[in-house]
Amino acid sequence: MNSEAPAAVFRRVLSVGEPSNRLLRIGLGAVALTASLAALVRLVDGYPWGVDLVIPVQAAGRWLGGGRAYVPEAFANGPGYDLPFLYPPYALPLFAPFTAVPLQPLQAMWFAASLTIAVAACRWLGIGWRWIPLMLVWPPFAEGLIAANIQVAVFAAFVLVLNGAGNGGRRPGPGRLASPLVRGPLAAATTFLKVSQPHVVVHLLRWHRRAAAIAILAIGSLVVVTLPLTGTTIWTEWIEQLRRAANPGWALGGPTLARYLPSPISALVVLACLAAVFFVPRAHAARWVGVLLVLGAPSLHTYYLLFLLPAMLHIRREIALVAALLVATYTEPGWWLAIVIVVGALALSRSHAGLLERPIEARAGDLEALPAG
Repeated sequence: MNSEAPAAVFRRVLSVGEPSNRLLRIGLGAVALTASLAALVRLVDGYPWGVDLVIPVQAAGRWLGGGRAYVPEAFANGPGYDLPFLYPPYALPLFAPFTAVPLQPLQAMWFAASLTIAVAACRWLGIGWRWIPLMLVWPPFAEGLIAANIQVAVFAAFVLVLNGAGNGGRRPGPGRLASPLVRGPLAAATTFLKVSQPHVVVHLLRWHRRAAAIAILAIGSLVVVTLPLTGTTIWTEWIEQLRRAANPGWALGGPTLARYLPSPISALVVLACLAAVFFVPRAHAARWVGVLLVLGAPSLHTYYLLFLLPAMLHIRREIALVAALLVATYTEPGWWLAIVIVVGALALSRSHAGLLERPIEARAGDLEALPAG
């Protein structure tokens, strides 16, 4: 009896549409989902609910009461609601009204809003309704939602600015988004609280200068308008707080490159990734700006890996599922291996189209994604 050559079996398993390939994808998806659900159980059981909302609200309360918003001693605290506040001083007047709202209703409203925004971001990425529940239990979404981290909304704004071309009605049409008056404020929303993430604005400085100027003006106006309320001294305190947060010895800062590289080299990597954003072609913006943002993040948490999604949806599904599984392991080696796999597949896809999920459609999509204005 003749046996099929191993190479032929391998080709068939990797041929999109073949039953064996569908079985491979189902298997990888099932393992990734199992790992994500296991991580979700741990999150629900032990993660401080709404912690990233409580921290700025508590800081605003201290500020309103004449106390210190930026508490240096907070860096000695373990996981919980007493972690350091790191948002810029103009965030304090923005969060001050929330101090008058009972905490549990506030957390519930924030969760509902974040969940709605997460679903919208998935739809804008072209993800079908039936897959969205699976996406939401993936740790980058799940932890962001449970923690009430603003990164979920930041990611949605990122998608709108850089991935906002029409696609069968699943993404917002390019017309309104092409307007600098819309794109500029959305770009500002990606960085005004997460100041270590100016990547979208830097990208717009090349391709959409008016939108970038509006984003910068919006953030600058926020500084000026709130300065009479905050004063100037608190800005020095904030800068000192950022310096403490950048210390690789702070365990809760996440597995950044600074943990593995000398400080000058890690700082150079961060700056190089930010500079590289300026040269990313606008047709590939969401993918490459996303991976550069992750690679150059001075701090790294699970929800930062949301920015890998545009690239993961572009490369072969099998590769993306392996990366999703590695992220769900909640281990530093798993995270960095996932990042390397996604970045490597995206980079090599330019010369090896077989690494793309739909090579021909992807090229057509690149042309469609070119926004006007």
